[in-house]
Amino acid sequence: MLALSSSAGWSAGWAEPARRPVDTPAGRVEIPAVPRRVVAIDSRISLESALVFELPLVGYSHSRARRWVPVPAGVPMLAAPPDLEQILLLEPDLILCPDTAPHSDWWPLARLSAIAPVLPSNHRITWQANLLHLAEWLDRRDLCDRRLAAHAAQVEAIRSRHHAVIASTRVAALYFDPLKRQAMVCSAGTAYGQLMPAQVLAEIGGTDIAAERLGPYGEVALEAFGSVFGNVDAILLLDFGNGAPQALAREPLWRRLPAVRAGRVHVVGGNATFGSYYTAGYLADAWAVLYAQVSS
Repeated sequence: MLALSSSAGWSAGWAEPARRPVDTPAGRVEIPAVPRRVVAIDSRISLESALVFELPLVGYSHSRARRWVPVPAGVPMLAAPPDLEQILLLEPDLILCPDTAPHSDWWPLARLSAIAPVLPSNHRITWQANLLHLAEWLDRRDLCDRRLAAHAAQVEAIRSRHHAVIASTRVAALYFDPLKRQAMVCSAGTAYGQLMPAQVLAEIGGTDIAAERLGPYGEVALEAFGSVFGNVDAILLLDFGNGAPQALAREPLWRRLPAVRAGRVHVVGGNATFGSYYTAGYLADAWAVLYAQVSS
């Protein structure tokens, strides 16, 4: 077994690059002033954040990058859960990792810190707040401001185009679990924290289903579809590529919903429940399509 060491990538005689201390919720760390080899542990928020700041990626973990995320050619997906020896061999000088469960197998922030300095993200704050924290630590506020301004302009255009429909329409973003035969609703306030569909909907000014009407993680049993979704005007249905939308379409209780009967369902390809800047833009476009369906 390899011994984990944050100096593994530096051979004798090499000059140590310039570093600077930054204070994070996980403690003070010294990061390279100019990162050269970056690993993103989570393919959603960590990977997207690394791309926003144009960091030189050498690998990412968790799951295959979503198709709307512009991963450079040649950047590999690593083992999932992360293999610390594999990451050590990549000789990273910076790692991005959620602080969701720092001693877990999937987000082993505590153990990763023995390989290289780690900058955390937090799934209970907005994607913008996570980017602003990283911008401060990386000293790249200019890039962050440009990205946030571009997204704000996209959202404002949607609000301006669909303001009347947005104000009068109740919507839901959900995906279907065909094994448990239940919907998982991506509303604000569930135990999952800041889900991306809910974050972007709030930016647009839309109204979703209150979390107290759902299970702790947003679950809705099939027999409760009528009572929970009966007054929903339109639905954003996330398609993870596992055949779940097709299974849902065979359920009579789904087909009876007013939004479904009216054809006000927009199917969005890919798992967009978590992410950052690129997923936010992808979902903003999806919400715009749904509101356009309502107004047509």
